[in-house]
Amino acid sequence: MKNHVWLKPENGEILIGITELGQSLSKGIVHIDLPEIGESIKKGDMLVAYETIKAVSQISVPFDTKITSVNEKLWDDPNVINSDPYNEWIVKVKGKFDESKVMKVEEATGYYVRLIAKERERYAGN
Repeated sequence: MKNHVWLKPENGEILIGITELGQSLSKGIVHIDLPEIGESIKKGDMLVAYETIKAVSQISVPFDTKITSVNEKLWDDPNVINSDPYNEWIVKVKGKFDESKVMKVEEATGYYVRLIAKERERYAGN
């Protein structure tokens, strides 16, 4: 997944959040629409919508899920994602995903290092 979302399997559930780069590129998250606990979301459908200063974005995942928990802190202060994106998960879900459809941390690191290098190159002469 190259949409700046991280997944972390934990105790039979999957935590889902936004990467540091994702929240940084978004210029800070100011509002998050969280799904209902117990809601089933089909592969590719919107799981979470979030609003930034720049735009409204969506998170979807490449597998069917059922929402088991939402990070209640985000209702009152979605800004916690901006300050701690890896410890502040957005939702917990149950579902099975094909590991070949998601990047491992090592792959993502290499991908983003190359992406950032390309962007630096692109803007170097400006």
